Amino acid sequence: MIAEFKAETASVAAQVSDATRNFREIDRLDAVLPLPASVTASVTSLALHARDFRAKLGYEIAFHECRVETETVDALTVVDSVDRDLAGENAPSARMTLLSFLERYPQPPSDNQKQLWRYCSSALSLCERLKNEAAAHLQRAQSLASAGKTGEALREYQEIYRIYPNPVTAEKIRQLQGQPR
Repeated sequence: MIAEFKAETASVAAQVSDATRNFREIDRLDAVLPLPASVTASVTSLALHARDFRAKLGYEIAFHECRVETETVDALTVVDSVDRDLAGENAPSARMTLLSFLERYPQPPSDNQKQLWRYCSSALSLCERLKNEAAAHLQRAQSLASAGKTGEALREYQEIYRIYPNPVTAEKIRQLQGQPR
């Protein structure tokens, strides 16, 4: 049972690695695509198998015997979620997922997972940088909207969305587009 779980984890990790070009670091949002559906299905199946595996074997034994694989499964699940969020224009959701994951697992469990962790860290770094870049535009947009300068505020919100896409900003853009300028 343990050998099967380890083999499945390695197989799915290889699929995700291939889909992310060997866990190439992320430096631009437009470079991120969701994992192919077949890879997402493999990650989901592995996560379910991991949960069942831990329940059957016992959490302490499973963690002791398969710590590397357990953390790898969590990381692969995060990559799938984050790639979907970034491609789906929800950078804040991706950022929060990454923050939570990297707080729980700040270091890879073995040298074999360094690229996977570097991938996650690069995605978080990009999200943090873009969030900070968008913050200056947000202050300007709010100030312009308060001053009744709807057209200028709209342009600032559109710039925020370009830099750090998220549903809250998209909704604000829709609201401003409905107002007279």
